[in-house]
Amino acid sequence: MDFSWRFDRWFKSLPESPTDVGKVCGLVIRPREGERETPNSIELSVEGGIAGDRWISDKHSRPTNQISMINVHLLRAVVDGQAERMPLSGDNLQVDLNLTEENLPPGTLLNIGSAVLVVTDDPHRPCKQFIERFGLTNTKRVSRADRIGRRGRGVLCRVLQGGLITTEDVIFVKRTNAVALM
Repeated sequence: MDFSWRFDRWFKSLPESPTDVGKVCGLVIRPREGERETPNSIELSVEGGIAGDRWISDKHSRPTNQISMINVHLLRAVVDGQAERMPLSGDNLQVDLNLTEENLPPGTLLNIGSAVLVVTDDPHRPCKQFIERFGLTNTKRVSRADRIGRRGRGVLCRVLQGGLITTEDVIFVKRTNAVALM
C-alpha cells in the first residue's frame, strides 16, 4: 500500500515560487566527484555545459542533462536550513522558480543572465548520494513530489546559448511548443 501521499502536506507547506520570473539564489560547480564550489558566477557553453564542472567527463552525461536546477525552498527544507549543506545536492542552479511540470513543460526556454537554457524531458531523480546525504525520509518526499508532477528533485536543462549566469540573476520563463529544441 502506498502511503507516500502523507508527504504532500510537507511539500505544500513550502513557500510558493514565482511562475514567470524567478531568481538564481545559488550556483554550484562539481569539479570532481564529491567536490563542490559555490562561485558567484558561472560560464556556460553549448558544447561543454558549465566551465569547470565535471559534467563533460561524467559517464552519465547527455546533452539533455547539462544543467541541473532545484527549487531553493525545497532544498532549504531538505537540509533543515543548514545553508552550508545546500551544495551537497550537486544541483548547478538553486532557484526561486516554480519547477513543476505544469509550469515548465519540456521545451520551455529559460533566459538567465546572458545564457538561454531549455528544459528537457530527462527526469531528474534522487541518486544514491542524495539518499546518503539527505536521508530516506527526504528522498521519499522528493520522490513523491516527482511522481505527482511537482518535480521535487528539480529539472534538467540543455544549454541553447552560452553565456554568464550570476547569483541574483533574474530568470525569464518563455513557454514554447518547440520540444525539438531539447
